[in-house]
Amino acid sequence: MFEASNKLAIFDFDGTLYTYDSVLSFCLFYYQKKPWRLWRLFIQVVAWVAWKLNLIDTRTFKTRFICFIARDSAKEIERMATQFWNNTSSFNQELLIALKTCKENMILPVVVSASPDLFIIPACNKLGIKEVIATTLNITEHGYSLGTNCRGEEKIKRLRHVFPTQTLGFAYSDNIDDIALLQLAENGFLIKNGKINAFH
Repeated sequence: MFEASNKLAIFDFDGTLYTYDSVLSFCLFYYQKKPWRLWRLFIQVVAWVAWKLNLIDTRTFKTRFICFIARDSAKEIERMATQFWNNTSSFNQELLIALKTCKENMILPVVVSASPDLFIIPACNKLGIKEVIATTLNITEHGYSLGTNCRGEEKIKRLRHVFPTQTLGFAYSDNIDDIALLQLAENGFLIKNGKINAFH
């Protein structure tokens, strides 16, 4: 469908396409479905305090925070995520219109997010977005691990690795860490209070 275009439209996920924090929302959903895991809130709170005190880095914090998935398989996480996203409508309607416009103009939409990929891929599928670059969540029989946090410069690095020659036609994000990405795009848009604002 998009072969005729060499342009990309980059969308951040949390706070941009999705109104809230997807990891927190998915966590709450997980606890609703598997309440016997609520004791893991203690691990999450301790990790949050340690992170705020700069005792652990962001990657370590995120790894500990997603302890709610326990040793679930990738298939189980996908099942839970699909169920969660099928029952939410908390998407930014202005961004959905922008997404629709990009598709109509044969511009390839790409989600680039710091959220774990297994958490948001079902949401992107629901929105008709096939290209997703996110923090890698590795699942093994012994547990899980997170890859490099896909944030800030790491987003640009990974985007250029996957799409080395394509033009960044549009970029949308609510995060100040994405300023460099917005500057690279021909048309950068900063999302404030759910509204799309031209960045340059």
